[in-house]
Order: sequence, then structure tokens, then C-alpha cells
Amino acid sequence: MQPAFDPHGRPPLFTAASWADLVSRGTVRATGGAAATFVDKFTTAAVGTLAPGDGTEGMFTDVRGWVIALAAILRTEDGLLIDCDAAVAATLRDHLEHYHIREDVVLVDASHDERCVAIVGPGAAQWLADRLTSDVPTTPLRHRSLRCGRTDAIIVAVDWFGAEGFLVRVPADDLSALHEWLAAEGLPRGDAAALDALRIEQRFPLAQDIPEKTLPQELDRTARAISFTKGCYLGQETVARIDALGHVNRTLVLVAVEGDDVPRPGAVVSCGGEDVGTLTSSCASPRLGVCGLAIVHRRGFEPGATLTVADRAARIVNREKSTEA
Repeated sequence: MQPAFDPHGRPPLFTAASWADLVSRGTVRATGGAAATFVDKFTTAAVGTLAPGDGTEGMFTDVRGWVIALAAILRTEDGLLIDCDAAVAATLRDHLEHYHIREDVVLVDASHDERCVAIVGPGAAQWLADRLTSDVPTTPLRHRSLRCGRTDAIIVAVDWFGAEGFLVRVPADDLSALHEWLAAEGLPRGDAAALDALRIEQRFPLAQDIPEKTLPQELDRTARAISFTKGCYLGQETVARIDALGHVNRTLVLVAVEGDDVPRPGAVVSCGGEDVGTLTSSCASPRLGVCGLAIVHRRGFEPGATLTVADRAARIVNREKSTEA
């Protein structure tokens, strides 16, 4: 059995493999012969060329180019599994159905029928490899159907929580059996707050971090979620215009805040007394201290800029620093 905490007091999600229920994830299923080509017309990602077992991150936008959902789009044998925030799954399904006319595609919000567990931490890949009969995917968003004890599951590699992380997706009726298998195999259960801290450290936004009228490039995931070589899609004109300009005026960032008290989401990020953003997620990270996510105006990035959150000194943490922590 792995220890619950390391000598420095960090939860096992940070130091060794452990698991936690991931209640934030929802599911939209697109099945039928035209599923991939249909969905490709509504996302920033190149979906039409995916092979079964492959996946990509992508954003779904409205006609103005504003983000409806950030999703992991997984190619399956019968179509696509779209993993998105549970809060926007129904909206995303309805958005796609609005444009569905005669294409051979069936769109279903399957969020209530499927559940998701995260296995996270150094050693997670090895822990799974030691217990499953087939190779475990390690490239982000590669996925395989594998047997976990008595349960058929889809194992998806992700880097949303750090270097080693996996989503284990099962039918809702099999969640208890999956829990029993994880316990019988000696994998400790992690804390939901620690899992959220890892997510925040990695700057992976949930729906709460994507306010209305957010542009795709403002989420700082352009390299992994936007294709500039695929065919036309809804919202492409806005994405292309921003690319031609070379920048956006706001960007999703990780903000470290001085002190021990965790400010609530909604706390204002200020620069020189002027509001430049709003905290949308926050946590007490064992590695980085008090921190959170916010979409901050570029005035907050200017040399010499002084940031505060709820009247406390704050700073933007660059990716290199958060990785090294």
C-alpha cells in the first residue's frame, strides 16, 4: 500500500499513483458513418483524419467564434466520443444538433450514462501496465478499451494533471465495480481538492474558467487545440483573423497569490488599481501555494506591472516555473 502522504505533507496525487472520481466530465457521443466529417465542421481541431484510438483536443465555437466548449475528441470504431465539461455537455449536443440536417450521424448527451475516474501521479502508467493485459496508451488522448477487473473501461491518456494521468471511463452502472477493483489492487484514493489543484497548476480550464465571449486563442491552448490547415468550420473566420493579427488582448494564466487564505472564484485581478481579470478557479497547491486561474488583460503582462488579487500581492506564474515546482 502506498503512503497517504509524503514526508513533506503532499497528497499522493502529487507523489505517487492514486485515483479520484472525476465528476466534472460529461460525454457527447456522435455515431454513424458521417460522425467524424460532421463534427469536423464545428470544431477548431482536425477531426476528420483521426484513426480509431486517436484523439485530439479541440474547441467548439459559435458563429461569432466564441467558445462553447473545450473538449477531448476521441475517435472510436463507431464515431466519436466527445469528453467535455459536464456543465456544457447538453449545450454542446444541442448546438451540434441545431446544424444536423440529413447527415448520417446520431448525437447523444451520454453524461448520465457514463462515469469517469482519474488515475494520476508519478508511477500511474506503470501501475496500470502492471495490472492490464494490453499496452496502456501514454500519448495524450490516445485511448484503448481494456478490462479493469470485472469492468470494461476506456483508458485515455491525459496530461491535464501533470506528466502521468489517465481517465478511466466506464458505464455508470459499473462505477462501483471499478471502485472495488482499484481498492482491491491497493491504489489509494486521492482527494478531490488535490486533483483540482493539479488541474489548476496545469492550466486546464473547466467551463467555469471559460466565461461568455471567450475567444479560442485566449485559452492559451492554440498549439494543441487549433488546426490552421483543416477545412472550413463554424467560427473559423474569427480564429483566422486573430491569427493574422498575431495576438489576443487577454490570456488564461496561472496567478500566484501571497498569503494562506484561498480567495474565492470571482475575486478581481487588478493591475495598478485597474481591473484586468477575474479569478475563476483557486486552490492551495502543495507545490505553488495559493494560486488560481484567470483570463488576464495583457496590461497585466507589461514589464513592471504590479498585480493584486483581492488586495493581496499576486504574480503570473510562467509555465517553466510551475513545471519545475
